[in-house]
Amino acid sequence: MGLDIRLYLLDTHTSEHVEYSRYRNFNALYGYFHRKCGIDNLVKIYLNRDTIDELYLILNEIKYNSLKSDVLLPSFDGPLFGSLEYDKIYKNHVRQAASDFYHAKFLDYSRYRLYIIAHWHY
Repeated sequence: MGLDIRLYLLDTHTSEHVEYSRYRNFNALYGYFHRKCGIDNLVKIYLNRDTIDELYLILNEIKYNSLKSDVLLPSFDGPLFGSLEYDKIYKNHVRQAASDFYHAKFLDYSRYRLYIIAHWHY
C-alpha cells in the first residue's frame, strides 16, 4: 500500500520501456508534478530537459541546505502517501532523486524519452 512513482525510458528506436528509477512514498516529488502538471493517479508525463534541469537544481539545493525543503519541495498529503516530515527518509529520497535527475541530464534525447508515472494503491 502506498504511493509508487516510477521514471522510465522509452527507446524511440525499439519502442522498449526500461525502468530508470523508482520511489516509494516520495510525496514531495508527487506534489511537485501535481502542482506543475496536474499529475493524477496512473498518468504518464513526458519529462523534457527543462523540467529535468529545474528539478535537479531544486533537489541539489535541498541536498545541501535541507532548511529549504518546505519551500522548494514541500511534502504533499494524500492517501497512504507516507510521512510529511522532513526527516531521514525525505533526505534519502532527495539524495536518490538528485542523482537520478543529474544522470538524466546526459541522456541521448535523440533516442530516449524520459517519463514519470505515479499511482497509489490500497
